[in-house]
Amino acid sequence: MKKYIEVGVLGQPNVGKSTLFNILTGKKVHVANWPGVTVEIHEGERTHRGRIIKFVDLPGIYGFSTTTVEERIARKYILSKQPDVVLVLVDGLNLERTMYLLVQTLEITPKVVVAITKYDAVHAHGIHINYKALEHKLGVPVVPVSSVSMIGIGDLLDAIIDVAEGRRGRKAPLKVDYKELNTFIESVMSILRKLDTSKIGFPKRWMAIRLLEGDPEIEDLVKRKLGEEALNEIIRIREEIKKIYNREPSELFPTRRFEYINVLLKGIVIRASIEPSRKTILTKYFYHPVLGPTISILILLAIFVIAFTINTGFPLNIILSDLGYHDLAEAVEEYSIGGLMEKVFSGLSDYLYNVMGESTFSHLLIDGIIGGVGAVLVFLPLIMIVALMLAILEDSGLAPRIAVGMHGLLVKIGVSGHAIFPMTLGLGCNVPAIMATRAIPSFRERIRLIITLPFIPCQARLVIVLAFASALTGFNGALLILYGYLMAFIAFSIINRLLYEYDKRKGNIVEPEILLELPPVHKPIPKVVWWHVWDSTKHFLIKAGTIIFFLGIIIWFMTSYTPGLSYTDDVSQSIAAGIARVLAPLLSPINLSGDAEWIITFALLVGFIAKEAVIESLTIVTGADSAREAIRLLGLTDPQIAAITVFSILYVPCLATLAVIYSETRSWKIALLNILIMMSVAYIGMLITYLIGLIT
Repeated sequence: MKKYIEVGVLGQPNVGKSTLFNILTGKKVHVANWPGVTVEIHEGERTHRGRIIKFVDLPGIYGFSTTTVEERIARKYILSKQPDVVLVLVDGLNLERTMYLLVQTLEITPKVVVAITKYDAVHAHGIHINYKALEHKLGVPVVPVSSVSMIGIGDLLDAIIDVAEGRRGRKAPLKVDYKELNTFIESVMSILRKLDTSKIGFPKRWMAIRLLEGDPEIEDLVKRKLGEEALNEIIRIREEIKKIYNREPSELFPTRRFEYINVLLKGIVIRASIEPSRKTILTKYFYHPVLGPTISILILLAIFVIAFTINTGFPLNIILSDLGYHDLAEAVEEYSIGGLMEKVFSGLSDYLYNVMGESTFSHLLIDGIIGGVGAVLVFLPLIMIVALMLAILEDSGLAPRIAVGMHGLLVKIGVSGHAIFPMTLGLGCNVPAIMATRAIPSFRERIRLIITLPFIPCQARLVIVLAFASALTGFNGALLILYGYLMAFIAFSIINRLLYEYDKRKGNIVEPEILLELPPVHKPIPKVVWWHVWDSTKHFLIKAGTIIFFLGIIIWFMTSYTPGLSYTDDVSQSIAAGIARVLAPLLSPINLSGDAEWIITFALLVGFIAKEAVIESLTIVTGADSAREAIRLLGLTDPQIAAITVFSILYVPCLATLAVIYSETRSWKIALLNILIMMSVAYIGMLITYLIGLIT
């Protein structure tokens, strides 16, 4: 594995290159002594993930026309030095114009990382960029960065290493569609076929384009290597273009590049109309010490109430039932999105059994795969609805105002308003939430959040909470959801405060501060909202389509075969039962007994890999059609259901979360500390919940 990486830093003037270069190198730079170069070239180093990254700050240029000394220096460096990575900066406020240099660079080398600068200001100007879609189209990493708030610096360094070591990026230079000029490019390339470009490091297609644009340096190279006759033939082709289109090729090629950029950015950049008058009014309310936190909490609470009602009928069904409208309450629950999806999967299972009959394969397909994945997918609409509402907050400009509104409250537990963004992300998935802490200005606050953010209930744990709550009657289900989330946020707050006090005693503390540029408030743009929704949904679908799919097969195998590898219909004799019975006594304080004891233990063990698999395990082991039926078949009491729910919420989210904790901190000590804290808090929370349930 290469330990030393050289990176050339390119950008047009005024894209923020010098500032970012200083941040990347820690201002520890020196002037390089390049022979024959009169322009100062700065170099600096940064150590990241065990690699030494040398950054070479090339002159600010608009393109590679070589009409200026700076352009010649930059191009010569890329072509002759052939750095491991070329970092190209693009101005997020002027994407169309500043991408011209990027396109030219990609035509020379595929080893490119794109940094879109001024990330903070982009949203403030009502500009929305689909960074992931742009990355997909270009085939190279695209990282939004901010030199002011330090957003994206860690991601940028990771991308540089990944491209240098071949894990990400393009395999070949970019081929721009020059339309009617493509034929002429091919003609010149046929002339260059005798030239061994591998020895000089020039891409043949790029050379052909530059020759048609009239590049004197490349012309001189061709004359020396292939002779004057070959050069004259190329000049003849160039003159033919001029004759046919009545324009110089040096004008036509840039025009086609800008056309390519416009097509590339279509649907990727959206600009919103701004209404400044709303900003003042909303800012005043969110700045209020009492109204700010109150409005923020009510907004977040409303999101989840609306999402639950649409997906499960809860809590509307409970309200209707208490008002005496029992039939209507049942209809709301039965014909909710989740209820209808349960019917679909149940009907599909019955149909397949009728068609396929009883066999080992049919049990694997229906109980293991369809039953397991289906038990999780019924919650997909809920996840999409929650993601939709959070996306609306983000796109409308309300999300950072909620951060401002919550700052005064969060300071009391030792974190700043900056924490609200990773906390909100954590409601979807803890992995991106932990990665989002890179934007936290304070290092110690970031470490505290990395340890405690896994307490924030992610979508997977929401699935568990809803499943267990559905097995309760009346308002007990509503109370369990409220209580479960309350316990999670109490644990998050207490542990954060304790870690804050520990840092304070050690003298490692910086008082929590918030530094945010509030974007203008505007109507959410449907297309931008969809970008956010799809990113969240895609993550869940990938888990359902890969991890949960294979876990379903593994769980089915472990519950269908004995330790002697013989098939059994008696789950209590299975491999799963044998493993789970060893640890089952740990749940004896909540009076679990019989099959329920080892089944719950087994489900919680599988939950270490992916939390959705807890419900998947229960449905497969019990043979139930839904999570609610599985829980009822186990004969659990209300206090036991509540206790298991709280444990499921509070213990380690999944292996992916532990992996990202280690990758972000490079410390097994912090990862193990997280496991110890979460398991201890989860066990204590389970016991407390069970005792409260017995008393009430």
